[in-house]
Amino acid sequence: MIMKKILLLLIFALLSSCSEPTERIEKKLLPYLQEDLKFMVAEALNANTKKEDLLDEPYYKIRDFRLFEGAEAEIYAAYAEVDFYIYRNMALYAKRKYRYEVHGRHWDRYYKVLKFGKDKTP
Repeated sequence: MIMKKILLLLIFALLSSCSEPTERIEKKLLPYLQEDLKFMVAEALNANTKKEDLLDEPYYKIRDFRLFEGAEAEIYAAYAEVDFYIYRNMALYAKRKYRYEVHGRHWDRYYKVLKFGKDKTP
């Protein structure tokens, strides 16, 4: 009986240690977004875009963020959709989608596209 309880406690401890805390998953996204923003600015400058055509402070906005649970979370634990704004006078922004891979414990960018439009929310 005692052995059974110890075994159950060990299994529970093992299973709970396999999942990553929600706060850590959210915090891991921010460096990915910062790196993508820096890369987009550098890429625009390398493509002969004038510095005056770029915003003084390029930025991004997280438009959607979801955490998955249960069977949905076996492969991917979270999803984020982010809009990046770098141009001053062009109605153009980049939309990127990310998913958090459970086994690799990292964010994966799986979608990126340029869209026409300006940031509608201040």
